[in-house]
Amino acid sequence: MEQSILGISSELMIDHFNIWVSNPEKAKEKLLNIGFNSIPDSLSQVHTGQGTAGKYFYFLNAYLELIFVYDQNEFTNNNIINEQLDFAERNDYRKNGASPFSIALKLKDYDVEKIPFEKIRYHQNWMEKQANIYSAKNSKLRLQEPSIFVVYPEIESDTFETLADLNKIPDEYAFARQFYRHPNGAKKITKIIIKSPKLDSNTKTIQSINGIKNIRVRNGTENLMLLYFDENVQGKSFDLRPDLPLIVYL
Repeated sequence: MEQSILGISSELMIDHFNIWVSNPEKAKEKLLNIGFNSIPDSLSQVHTGQGTAGKYFYFLNAYLELIFVYDQNEFTNNNIINEQLDFAERNDYRKNGASPFSIALKLKDYDVEKIPFEKIRYHQNWMEKQANIYSAKNSKLRLQEPSIFVVYPEIESDTFETLADLNKIPDEYAFARQFYRHPNGAKKITKIIIKSPKLDSNTKTIQSINGIKNIRVRNGTENLMLLYFDENVQGKSFDLRPDLPLIVYL
């Protein structure tokens, strides 16, 4: 089956991915304790108007965001305004069984018409005037699926082939180069497996995700992410449950 779906989403690539957390400091500490380097909180993004913020871990080809509610009133108001989106349900995943994972995608040669699933437009004031994020309609309707959305080019994350390529970061932002260097040696994400109970693997959203190189969404007994770095060259693994639904392979 996996061979048959390769190439379905050749226009889609992973930009970054999120894990919803209720205790961001503890979740961040779990990752720091196994040798990851994080973006300082003073530089971490607050999603103005959405009521959320993130703890960030940068890698050469993508980044991980631990997303959490930062302002409850703003969060509640945003969910009322954007009732077709799934922020509230994802935040309450421990109560309702929703997948706590989000996958942010980018498009080669960006064109909204290339998005291969039903979508909902989402705009906040911090975005460029005519720019929008597009969330999969299924993310609200099928909570057992990971939440899926497509970013626009101006907010796509930077990617690098090697650590030496970090020198391409302009000198005025040279301090950012250190964020990609991890004491545990992790460089690139080479595989992501997301498991979810009662998953229908035949929906357009799941088929689209499973058509992207190095990511698979599968049925499982619990919501869990398996995150592989550098083809697991070190032969190490770290199970961060129950604080994070995550197993890391280095």
